[in-house]
Amino acid sequence: MKSILNPARVIMAIIILATLISAPFLPAAGTQRPVLVTTIFPLTELARSVAGDRAEVRQIIPPSAEIHHFQLTPSDLKLLAEADLVIAVGGGLEPWLVRLEKSLRKTKSARTLRFIDYLRSVGYPALRRDDPHVWLDFEADRILVDRLVEELCALDPNGAGYYRERGRSLIEELAALDNRFQQELRPCFRKEIIIAGHQAFAYLTGRYGLIPISLSGPHPEAQPGARKLQEIIRLIREKKIEAVFYESSEPPAYASAIARETGARLFSLSAGVNLTRDQLREGKTFLELMADNLQILKTALGCE
Repeated sequence: MKSILNPARVIMAIIILATLISAPFLPAAGTQRPVLVTTIFPLTELARSVAGDRAEVRQIIPPSAEIHHFQLTPSDLKLLAEADLVIAVGGGLEPWLVRLEKSLRKTKSARTLRFIDYLRSVGYPALRRDDPHVWLDFEADRILVDRLVEELCALDPNGAGYYRERGRSLIEELAALDNRFQQELRPCFRKEIIIAGHQAFAYLTGRYGLIPISLSGPHPEAQPGARKLQEIIRLIREKKIEAVFYESSEPPAYASAIARETGARLFSLSAGVNLTRDQLREGKTFLELMADNLQILKTALGCE
């Protein structure tokens, strides 16, 4: 008897086969995905871009919270205890994590990857002592991505090819953004970046030949004295600087005061950590926030 194939079953089989071929190679059923816990939004974005669907990435500090004085909750402690890899900035930005590490080691053999400490261990030459916001250095980000790929390959060897491919793609994106900053900020009429707040943008600006001048040091709680404020105002008048910057997540009180005294225009830059309500609603990615920063710098510094 001649066999007759059911057309509907053939089509369904083709669809299933195509889905299996195009889908990412996920861990086998019953296999627990690696758990990565990050402290801030930029690290979360980099980790998720590499991990894809094969690992779980959770962020401890909400994008609206302040990193320096963050208070852990019991659920945060539970999450840290379950982590296979904790990804932090280091450099003293998460002092609470240092205090917790000994107790975490007793519950699980998790590793902690500190961004600044790792860069120091590989001899990264552009590390700064005056600014811990190292994630704003796209070359440093590429080095971190390489390390994240290796950490994930060690945790999930079956997904090594998947992680390496995603890592390569992310590094290409970071390199392209870095190149855009290099090319598009080169013709800027102004080089001075007056930051009416703490030193948060030395990495983002110094890499491209700009000169960051901030009211205070790297600690956001530091308050500038009257003398420093007058020095900045005098500098703006002498050099006829037309732009004053402030971090988008902070009230622009000092920036507004300087603008009133000098007639300079106000511009906000994102450090990529504390997102505004609009940025959260729009679902902005870290790389999109940095591209927005580039456009703002170009407008403020007369690069267009």
